[in-house]
Amino acid sequence: MSAPSTPRLRRSVFLVSAAVVVACILAVGATLTVMSGATKRASVIETVETRALEVTRLIATQSGGALQFDKPEALADLLASSIAASDGQALAGLGHSLANGPAAESGAVSPALRELARSAAEAGEVAISDDRLSVAVPALFGQNDSVAGAVAMEWSTAAPLAAARGQMLAQLTAAGAVTILATLAAMLFLRRHVSRPLVALAGAMERVAGGDYDGDLPAQRRGDEIGAIAARLAEFREGLAAAEQQKRDNAFRSAAFEASSAAMMMIDEDLTIRYVNAQVDKLFTEHAEGFARIIEGFDPDDVVGRHISAFHKGSAHIEAILNDPSRLPFEEDIALGNNRIALKVSSVADETGAHIGSVVEWTDVTQRRKTYALNDAIENNQIKAEFDPDGLLLAANAHFRAAYGGEPPVGEGRLDKLFDLPANAMDELRGGRSVFARVGLHRADGSAAIVDGSFAPIMDRKHRLMGIYAMGQDVTEVERAREEATAQREALEQRQSRVVDSLSVALRKVSEGDLTARIETAFAADYEGLRADFNSAIDSLCSLVGSVSEMAANVRKEAAEISSSADSLSQRTERTAATLEETAAALEQLTSSVSSAAEGAQRANDVVSDARGHAVQSGEVVREAVAAMSAIEDSAGKIAKIIDVIEDIAFQTNLLALNAGVEAARAGEAGRGFAVVASEVRALAQRSSDAAREINELITSSGTQVQRGVDLVNRAGTALEQIVSSVTEISDLVAGIASSSREQSTGVSEINTAVNQLDQSTQQNAAMFEETTAASHSLTQLAESLNGTVARFSTGVGSAAPQTPRPPAAPAPAKDHAPVAPHAAAETARPSAVRSGRAAGAAAASTAVAEAAPEEPGLDDGWEEF
Repeated sequence: MSAPSTPRLRRSVFLVSAAVVVACILAVGATLTVMSGATKRASVIETVETRALEVTRLIATQSGGALQFDKPEALADLLASSIAASDGQALAGLGHSLANGPAAESGAVSPALRELARSAAEAGEVAISDDRLSVAVPALFGQNDSVAGAVAMEWSTAAPLAAARGQMLAQLTAAGAVTILATLAAMLFLRRHVSRPLVALAGAMERVAGGDYDGDLPAQRRGDEIGAIAARLAEFREGLAAAEQQKRDNAFRSAAFEASSAAMMMIDEDLTIRYVNAQVDKLFTEHAEGFARIIEGFDPDDVVGRHISAFHKGSAHIEAILNDPSRLPFEEDIALGNNRIALKVSSVADETGAHIGSVVEWTDVTQRRKTYALNDAIENNQIKAEFDPDGLLLAANAHFRAAYGGEPPVGEGRLDKLFDLPANAMDELRGGRSVFARVGLHRADGSAAIVDGSFAPIMDRKHRLMGIYAMGQDVTEVERAREEATAQREALEQRQSRVVDSLSVALRKVSEGDLTARIETAFAADYEGLRADFNSAIDSLCSLVGSVSEMAANVRKEAAEISSSADSLSQRTERTAATLEETAAALEQLTSSVSSAAEGAQRANDVVSDARGHAVQSGEVVREAVAAMSAIEDSAGKIAKIIDVIEDIAFQTNLLALNAGVEAARAGEAGRGFAVVASEVRALAQRSSDAAREINELITSSGTQVQRGVDLVNRAGTALEQIVSSVTEISDLVAGIASSSREQSTGVSEINTAVNQLDQSTQQNAAMFEETTAASHSLTQLAESLNGTVARFSTGVGSAAPQTPRPPAAPAPAKDHAPVAPHAAAETARPSAVRSGRAAGAAAASTAVAEAAPEEPGLDDGWEEF
């Protein structure tokens, strides 16, 4: 191939294109320079105006405390540092206090700037001059953002405009250099993207002609003529490469057929088995026994070369299907005992589309069919829903829609929003563990259904969660029926509780003797008979108690008459020994009185001893209380000191926050965020100081109350010590009285013993009458006891057994009768009187005492009553 001739320079596309590029670059550069200058000037002015407002507002935010508390030094430092950091843009600044007027200045402050600051402080709004280079911002302080004053600053655009002009001059110089470089770059571009690609395409054609189909083809993605030439060359190369690839593909298909995980068999157009892969051999070997039942002489190692009809019945029908490509693919199941083998026959065509055979795929679908059956059972009988790994609803069956009460929010509803899951359910599912629980399902109408089911995770081979299956039964109606049964049982228990409470109240009144108790409140129909029976029983009991009360009154009356007669007879008999009986009775009374006095003194001594011990213990308690109150007083003092420290810390924090605000203002834009934090810290420090002051006041008040409590406890301790001293003296006196009483009781007891021995012989004469009197009195007491017992019951018609006063014994003064000789009394005594012993004598003595002391009937009646 001859080399192309070199074109003339005047006809060179390269030079013409370079000239056009240079002209365009110059025109565009000049236009951009003019426009950039105007834009730069406007941008500089706008930047200065914006910065003036932002910096002034930031300084005002940090200056509220300085203006409020009249700290001009801090404000002056803040203004000076801000002006110094402005790169010559800020000319002057001042702070104006609303209360005190001008507070601090920095730079040459003009009268107009002072007036602008004053107007901003009084109006509480931002004030800006007409040229927008003088800005005044009100400074706020406190939680209510009250105006403390204003900060004003004056700015200038001279320095940034001068800098901008210098930048524009540098840009013009750079633009000239760029123009030159661009011209060179354009020439290089034409050289690289026009001349060189054509040469590269020529080399590529030579490589394709030499059989290199994998080499790089340049300029294929270009949309110009060079790209079209490269595209046509690529199509030509691909046609050649496809033929070569077909050979390789056939080899790969053969290898894939052998290594496939599916059991595949190839048959030709005559339905003769030509090839089987390893999976077919494996399947036939595993199910050799089943195939042997349907294929006579089946050998899993001798399948190739046999006709396909050996594997099915009805050969003519199956062969007609296999020979007709239009009826393929064809699928059918083969039954091997309890197992099922699925067959899928697909047509194989050559490059012209002509049918040249079939591919038969064998699959053991036994477990798959069982799984399908199980899924159908779940689908037809249970709620089922599928969620993605994030819990988003993907699909739901008809039972889920019925339980949800509408169309479920597929693609929107979330598992944890639709179901009330246990606390750690999602963690369990992500860990590959199923969750079984009775949960609530939020229905479309806002109500809740109850589902008893499970949530099963779907995991991949790396044990990562692929999805979640939710299955269960809608037990809402069952749960509702259970709740209704529970409510009915509770209502029945409440009715029974009301019945039991009413019966309990009524029976308690009856046990207390109130037979007027009746159950007036009607019971439920099932228990109304019980109320009627109770009221009827109480009515019967009232009648019975009334009858018993009447009979008790009659018995008491008769017993009183008998007792009266016996008393008269006893009194006439006792007059024969009046003198001796009076003496014995007096001694008996004296003995009893002395014994009682001794016992009372002893008891008083014991009580006083206990009181002394309690007083001593109370003194110890009071001393401990005094110590505790002192400790509380000391603790209150320590707390007050701690509060003082907290106040100091709050004050120092306030000062530190103020200094931090000043430093943040000096930092300009970089310290703006820190200034806000410093302001918040100051507010927090102020609140801490106020809280500490209130706590200190409360602690001071508490200390006063504690001191008052200490004084009261000390006074109580002094009083208790005096009480202990007095109780000790009383205890000593009572102990002496008790000792003397015991000695007197011993002496009187000896005298009483001697008199009783003398009185015994005399009392034997009246033994028979005393026994009769005792029996009559006993009968009277029993009648009174019965009457008293019946009187406990109130029937609502008066007392159950009105008491009849006991008739008093006839008086028989001892001085009117002479004493009876002991020997005469012994002769007239009955033998039973001797057996009565000391009991009869004691009864006679009691009667004699009553006759001898008629002026104290109350004392005698009181002892008898006791």
